[in-house]
Amino acid sequence: MIIYGTRGVTRTREQGAFYCPQCGPDQSYKAKRARRFFTLYFIPLIPLDKLGDYVECQACQGTFNPEILDYDPNQEAAQTQALYVTAMKQVMIATLLADGVVDDDEVTLLQEIMLALGGIDVTIQDLREEIDEFSKRRIDPEKLLSELSGTLNDKGKEQVLKAAYRIAAADGHVDKSELQEIHNFGEAMNMSSAHINGVLTEAKTST
Repeated sequence: MIIYGTRGVTRTREQGAFYCPQCGPDQSYKAKRARRFFTLYFIPLIPLDKLGDYVECQACQGTFNPEILDYDPNQEAAQTQALYVTAMKQVMIATLLADGVVDDDEVTLLQEIMLALGGIDVTIQDLREEIDEFSKRRIDPEKLLSELSGTLNDKGKEQVLKAAYRIAAADGHVDKSELQEIHNFGEAMNMSSAHINGVLTEAKTST
């Protein structure tokens, strides 16, 4: 009697070190491929369809999509920081425009904060042009803040609101429209009203 059939066979294609989402950096892995084979007397002879590829961490035995080997935590951190700086700038410009008046003191403070925040040295003229473009395009910083919300801790969220308040107070008066804008930013980051009000109270006393 001839005994034949099919069965899955898993083989290691490569191995090395990677960043494991569960264990951290520099963990050993094996990249494996599962394929169905035609068997004769239970011996796999002819490769058939591919069942799938995966990466297995040798420390926790967790399995991941092969794309995990391209993950660079340092690059992701840099991208997140760049988005954070962009969000901060958008928030401050939106606050600056909330009362309908672009004050020189506000623009100067914006320049100072951008330099301190991300080492971005930009001229007053360039900032004014960017503010004009922002106003024409009606950019919504709340959308970016919402996207960043999951990556920001409480301190990061509070810094966003404090920066906005500093811009609002630069001309010596914080308008109701500016306060409402700042509240909207906090809500976009899933902050409670009590948390937002607490941050604004602290910002007011330190400004």
